[in-house]
Amino acid sequence: MRVPTGAGKTAAVVLSWLHRLSEGHPDAPRRMVYCLPMRVLVEQTVEQARQWIAALKLPVGVATLMGGEMEEEWEIRPERPHIIVGTQDMLFSRALNRGYAMSRYRWPAHFGLLNNDCLWVCDEVQLMGDGLATSAQLAAFRERFGTFGNCPTIWMSATIDPKMLRTVDMPGDPVEFKLREDDLAREDLNRRLTALKIFAKAPDDCNTAQGLARFLAERHSPGTQTIAVVNTVARARDVFDYLRKIVGNAVPCNLLHSRFRPSEKRRWAEIFKAEIPSEGRVLVATQVIEAGVDISSSLLITDLAPWSSMTQRFGRCNRAGEYDTAHVFWIDSRPKVEPYEADELERAGEIVRDLKSASPCDLPVQSPDYEPTHVLRKQDLVDLFDTTPDLSGYDLDVSRFIRSEQDRDVLLAWRASEPTTKDDAPGRDELCSAPIHEVKTFLQKKAAWAWNALDGKWIPASAESLRPGMVLVLLAKDGGYDVTRGLDLKSAKAVAPAPLNGAFEEGNDDDPRTFLHYTQTLAVHSREVQAMMQGLLDALELPDYREDLLMAALHHDWGKAHPVFQATVNPDGGELLAKSETQRKHGRKRFRHELASALALLETHAPALVAYLAAAHHGKVRLSIRALPDEDKPETAGTKFARGIHDGDTLPEVRLGDAVKPALPLNLEPMLLGQSAAGEPSWMELMIGLRDEIGVFRLAYLEALMVAADCRASADPKEVLSWRTK
Repeated sequence: MRVPTGAGKTAAVVLSWLHRLSEGHPDAPRRMVYCLPMRVLVEQTVEQARQWIAALKLPVGVATLMGGEMEEEWEIRPERPHIIVGTQDMLFSRALNRGYAMSRYRWPAHFGLLNNDCLWVCDEVQLMGDGLATSAQLAAFRERFGTFGNCPTIWMSATIDPKMLRTVDMPGDPVEFKLREDDLAREDLNRRLTALKIFAKAPDDCNTAQGLARFLAERHSPGTQTIAVVNTVARARDVFDYLRKIVGNAVPCNLLHSRFRPSEKRRWAEIFKAEIPSEGRVLVATQVIEAGVDISSSLLITDLAPWSSMTQRFGRCNRAGEYDTAHVFWIDSRPKVEPYEADELERAGEIVRDLKSASPCDLPVQSPDYEPTHVLRKQDLVDLFDTTPDLSGYDLDVSRFIRSEQDRDVLLAWRASEPTTKDDAPGRDELCSAPIHEVKTFLQKKAAWAWNALDGKWIPASAESLRPGMVLVLLAKDGGYDVTRGLDLKSAKAVAPAPLNGAFEEGNDDDPRTFLHYTQTLAVHSREVQAMMQGLLDALELPDYREDLLMAALHHDWGKAHPVFQATVNPDGGELLAKSETQRKHGRKRFRHELASALALLETHAPALVAYLAAAHHGKVRLSIRALPDEDKPETAGTKFARGIHDGDTLPEVRLGDAVKPALPLNLEPMLLGQSAAGEPSWMELMIGLRDEIGVFRLAYLEALMVAADCRASADPKEVLSWRTK
């Protein structure tokens, strides 16, 4: 979709999708995934979507996908239509099965839900960098591997060229949507496209932060809004600091850039909606303001940037033609080219040198040059399906497919003291993105902690350990952030805390869906999960793999009959339990009941898919089975063991729903590579065959349904033995 800025792209895609849903079109996906290049745009898009849905009285949910969130409704109710809005960092990392700032054990469910039955909308694609090529490759791979439901992609920008979407796996151009003649004849749109914007070069002194601040103070008019857009966060902070020294409290000034926490960014929406005061208002911003933000000004001053960015920035001046006269000034910021390439600025400089008007109808059409540095290939995606970390806890790095080289970030939160438990995990309102190279310098003198999922504890983070998407907790007393100026890792001022929202991290040994506020038998829980799966499949009208999913739902917790698990949840003996009001640690390190479930299913010749879904429903046992370094070894030397299961362990007789399962010894032969003596394939061979047969996206979606049924049944039990009282 290539239409001028301000013409209503967001409304066009959201409302057309809502219309198809309300009319029951069979090609309408249940979820819209709205991908934005910057976090500042997310809240605004969410608010618009919620207003439209409320006005239309439609049963559609809206979710904000950021770091640090708990399980949300869109994850456990895949049958309900949802709009999921997030940045390309959060969305692409999840679509690649390596979700930033979330529990690694929930990666597969997000991978499945965001790659099936979804309409992907990539907005302001000129800002996406290598993420644009990734979006095109993912669209091609969804076609190749297959998905449940329709899964199209819409790319939107005022400056997009279909050639930008040509990749090795998507060589053709997609269908292009543009405004028609009758669209252009509309009075309101015509007024936007012909709005007067006198264009001129700013004084050379504006190259300095102090000079630009003076120019802003001199040219600002009372009762109007003035916007300055500069190319780096550091320059924006400096201009803002100088401007406040010059104007004091005479004119309200605000700083907007990408390095703020959501709790502070949320206030920006109030600024955008508030009436301009009699003294006017000045906004100093970076690229965050150049796309998707519906604000306007009578005076706009911008650093030279690539032409596609310049076009977007011009759209923040006299946006609706509301001013009789408006002015745009450009600053020749060369030779300082950060964060852009010198040749991009040179081409833009050639265009603006002779330009007299920044009105949309007077801007030359230029196709941006786009050559991604990294392109996602088929084998990359297939490899990413396996979420098993190596023994050091590291994973395949997807950052090169999400953003350009210079845009790799980690997420920071500030606390009064060192984090010690899983409940110390930062929530979304605390997280501020920060460039890795700046954080490495900061950590040379200051401390930080990161969560180690394998060991289930917080560990000190070093400069060498940083990787994109990592969440770090810093000490508030060490500084690095200001609620007015945002991230500034050179600042020694103590950081004011952000609101806490009760997030928690999950470790390999944790069972958050086992230790709840009630006690329930294994027979009842199995029956209730199967009933939940039945209702979910009916709502989704999903005919494929129905019997396998129902069988997996009934048997997913068969391994909880294992003596180690029962000793944990039911030390006094009696009826076999699935849920316990009291949280305890297992008697064997690294014990995973879902592996016992999968081994029992294999032993009874259940379909491979059923065994896989039982193994994978907590996200901790999937394509491979291996022992972890600190496991408790069996007393008998040479006995095979993995994830707390010892070869020859016996599951007692157990009732699952209405079915009685006889006692069964467990055989760990499948963990070995190669075929068994009886000619049976190994677990890895069996699961890789399953992955390739069903397809990475479809198999992950089936995992997501298993997780959803288990979560919902656990959250709303119908029959329990007892409830914990406070």
